[in-house]
Amino acid sequence: MFFALIAAIPAARYAAKVSPTVAMAGRNIKIKRRNRKTKKIRNYEALYALLNLKRNRGRTAITILSLVMSITVFIALQSFSSLLDASSAMPDHLGDYSVVNEYGGISSGELAALEADKNVFAVAAEQFSLYDLDEQYLPIGIETSITLGIGECLQIVGLNDCWIEDAFAQRLAPEQMEQLKAGEGCVIRNPIPMQVGEEQIGTTQIEAGTNIAVAGKEFPVLLSLNGYDTYFSVGNNGFTNGIQVLVSDRLYPQLTGIETYAELRPILSSDADRSAFDKVLESLSQRIPGSTVLSYEQADRQKAESFEQIRLLAWGLILFVAIIGLLNIINTVYTNIHTRIAEIGMHRAIGMSAEGIYSVFLWEGAYYGLFAALIGSIAGYICTIFVEAAKTDTIQLAAVPIIPIAEATFLAICACLLATCIPLWKITKLSIVDSIEAVE
Repeated sequence: MFFALIAAIPAARYAAKVSPTVAMAGRNIKIKRRNRKTKKIRNYEALYALLNLKRNRGRTAITILSLVMSITVFIALQSFSSLLDASSAMPDHLGDYSVVNEYGGISSGELAALEADKNVFAVAAEQFSLYDLDEQYLPIGIETSITLGIGECLQIVGLNDCWIEDAFAQRLAPEQMEQLKAGEGCVIRNPIPMQVGEEQIGTTQIEAGTNIAVAGKEFPVLLSLNGYDTYFSVGNNGFTNGIQVLVSDRLYPQLTGIETYAELRPILSSDADRSAFDKVLESLSQRIPGSTVLSYEQADRQKAESFEQIRLLAWGLILFVAIIGLLNIINTVYTNIHTRIAEIGMHRAIGMSAEGIYSVFLWEGAYYGLFAALIGSIAGYICTIFVEAAKTDTIQLAAVPIIPIAEATFLAICACLLATCIPLWKITKLSIVDSIEAVE
């Protein structure tokens, strides 16, 4: 009701300014013509339709604006929907399943049983231990030569050969890979420097080529990583700032005294029976209390289904706004026919065919679609720039969404032509004589 009142105010203000005398005396139209050059009219219907749009510029602008909104929403949502796609934002995961037990751990016998399963191609395994610092910033429960900073911790991560191959095959030379697998070296992931106010904390940095000592054993650092690069955690525990010492599962028990695994990542063979393997994992979780099993295939499917629901919701919004614009066009064409009854009759009397009259109104619909597509494409591209800025935190020119713009232009013109055709049936019922007599 509020918006209906707001929409009625301009017309009410216009009507209030018309005096009763002028209203009863009829319309006294003053035609103003600009000096124009004489040109050959190649398409009278197209020219006449363009002139008709200029009769009431305010109504034309509102009609086009209602369609511009739907085109802008269409183009903007094409870019914005990619930010809502969680499946595309997630990194590639290792394995088809994740079996996690952070309490008692999973024994090497269970790992060997999974590797022997006929449905399994390989199993990646991870061991994980986290050591907090005491008041002297020394890790509690383990000795090390690494000097740690405020807000950091020491994390020892053990990986089997399968996981090492996946994580470091492209980063280490073959001889370094063999050295890492044999437990004669390590990979270091340095902590991220943190700043609280003006004080910087967490500045431990260990470079490749140096030697470190952990639990009385000394070994070289084969590779040094920084930032979030190749961060390891168990399951979905997230990020804990600290220095990570990545070693082979052959060396891990010697450093920590723990032989069990915190996480297993089974990789199924191409012809695997998922239903049968699901039962194997269900039996494993029942044997080992505290175990949780996650199917990446099921998780990916749920993410895809969730994104599909978001996409359908976006299309519903687009169609809803588009219908508003199309109804506005239908209303405008109905109004044009009603106010031009005498004019249409005059054109028919001097020889214009019904097809010519149809062509005039169809050209008007096409102009609505073209102008709306032009303005909506510009507005949609501006929205795309801001969407990209939300992704990159920098406002800069983005790639022009050519395909969404082309789709929006085509759909807008077709929809306008269709919306224009609906009121044209009224023209077929108009009598030439009655239309002309309506003037008197």
